[in-house]
Amino acid sequence: MNEKKSEPYLGPYERDIQQLLNCSAEDAMMIEHIMRDDVLHTVALDWLSARAFNTAARKAAKLLEADRAEYEAYFAGVRAAFERMRAAKDAHA
Repeated sequence: MNEKKSEPYLGPYERDIQQLLNCSAEDAMMIEHIMRDDVLHTVALDWLSARAFNTAARKAAKLLEADRAEYEAYFAGVRAAFERMRAAKDAHA
């Protein structure tokens, strides 16, 4: 049976990034985190003007393209850790 891979849930910032940059859902998720961690060094994005948000998203996209393998490896590790925690929680439920 062929199961179609479902699209990941995108939050409002990720949807804005995807629309702005015409990128995949996976890239939009990574770009949002890169914006927070490597470009703006803040968890909050709600204080940004539209122009500042767009500028930060473009900078984050450039960082992703420059170091894609490193970022993909990092986010794969984060997802794997999350899945391990989920499995451990389910095992104790």
